[in-house]
Amino acid sequence: MSETRSSLLKRVKNLDDDASWGEFDRIYRPLLARYARARGLSQEEADEIAQQCMAAIVTGIQGFERRVSFRGWLHGMIDHKVNDQLRKRRRERGARTADLEREDPREDNPALVWERQWNRTHLLYCLNQIRADIVPATYQAFEMYVLEEKPVAEIAEALSMTRNQIYVAKHRVMAKIKKYWDELADGVA
Repeated sequence: MSETRSSLLKRVKNLDDDASWGEFDRIYRPLLARYARARGLSQEEADEIAQQCMAAIVTGIQGFERRVSFRGWLHGMIDHKVNDQLRKRRRERGARTADLEREDPREDNPALVWERQWNRTHLLYCLNQIRADIVPATYQAFEMYVLEEKPVAEIAEALSMTRNQIYVAKHRVMAKIKKYWDELADGVA
């Protein structure tokens, strides 16, 4: 990834730049849908909310100024739409039953849900970017050790690697993740 996310935000201000909008959509639509799901919406509702947000971004990106962070702007937008949907759902169900329990206890702290989903989206983006740049066995060792939390001895046996090679693989992948993460943070924090 040679360009920062800041440059992507600049490029999508050109509504005719299909390649940039495609990249933007691949990064942020899943984030929006996962956040909506984590707040308790159904998959169908989450997909609809993500679509509404993408449409709002298309119409609002021209006026977006760096006085506020893109991250905050996007969070405000999705949070507003999710809250509207949750209120609508409660009104509809309230008409049918007066005694509903809370739909999802995770909804108590939307800021933490947003932070978790934001970080997950960007970690997955970083992993996707570096996967092609790393020897498959190195990435597989990292994935098994860090993401799957398998014991080093088990990984060493499965991949015919030494313990030290697994630790080196973890270090190499983490260094690349940090590089990509810093580039992402430069543009959207």
